Order: sequence, then structure tokens, then C-alpha cells
Amino acid sequence: MIPALLYSFVLLYALIYFIYIFFINFVHASISFMSIAALLLPFILLLFLQWISWKYTNTNKHNKRKLKIRFIVISSLGFALLVFCAALLGVNESESRFTTERWLNDDKARVYLVDDLINEHELIGMAKDEVFTLLGSPTETEYFKEEDNVVYYLGDERGIIRIDSEWLVIWFDGSDKAMKHELRTD
Repeated sequence: MIPALLYSFVLLYALIYFIYIFFINFVHASISFMSIAALLLPFILLLFLQWISWKYTNTNKHNKRKLKIRFIVISSLGFALLVFCAALLGVNESESRFTTERWLNDDKARVYLVDDLINEHELIGMAKDEVFTLLGSPTETEYFKEEDNVVYYLGDERGIIRIDSEWLVIWFDGSDKAMKHELRTD
């Protein structure tokens, strides 16, 4: 009874991690407390169910060796899926680091760079020339365009359903200093 339950959970476990892999790639998820907790919870549950299976299965010398091998194989495969998902999160995290070169060369990936840009560079107070040096020329568009602002295309909006585009809008005061910025979707 318990081994059948364990094998069912192992299949469910693999399915959960394949869904995680799809989700991490699709929404470009990165390392956070929630993402790590979500990855660890099924693995901890897998180890717990294996421990219960070990404890409540009748064991003689032959069965004990068989159980030990099963435990090692299942744990190793489970751990490999966990490490793979964590590595994907790390890759996404590193790909989300802002550099002017990345910003200028891949305008569709800007949507993943913009958060790091806003966190690491104090845009408010920057001169218009400094903004252009950092971000390049603004996007030629009429979206959100006003007399005292510049607009940068970021790419398709983040999330599972990507219908709209995201934009970075930066407003300047009369002395051409950035006074406000905002992320918008069209």
C-alpha cells in the first residue's frame, strides 16, 4: 500500500517539477523567497513520504537493501529536478541584470532588465543627456508621448497572458532633469 502511494507521488512530483520548469521559463521567474519555498516544498514532502515508506514497510535483509536503493534513486532524481529548477531561476536572475549593452541590443528583453535599472540607477534627477547615455535614444512612438517626456519600449508585458506591451515613460522638468518615471502597458 505505502510503496504504491509513494510511486504515485513520485509521478506527481515529476509532473509538478515539469510544470515548474515551464512556468519558470514562460514568466521568466527569478530567485525569491517564494520561488525557493515553492521548489523546496515538494522535495521535502518526497523525502517525508520515503521516510514513512521506509519505516512502515516490512523489512528483512533483502528488502532493506532494495528499499535503500529505491530511496537513493528516487531522492537523487528528485534532487536533480530541484537543482535544475533552481539553476533556471539563477539564470533568469542573471539575465535580468541591467547593462547598457543589453538594453541597447535586445529591446524585447528590456522588460526583464527594467526592474534592475530602476533599482540600481537613480533616474530621478538625471539630466536628459545622462538618460540618453544610459538608455540610448527613446523609442519612436506616439504611445504615452507628451511634450516633456521620453518613452522606451520594453517588450511584451510580463505574465502568463501577454497581450499588451510594456513601456518606460520618463518625464523631465524645465531644466531637463528627470522628475518622474513610470512603467505602463498599452
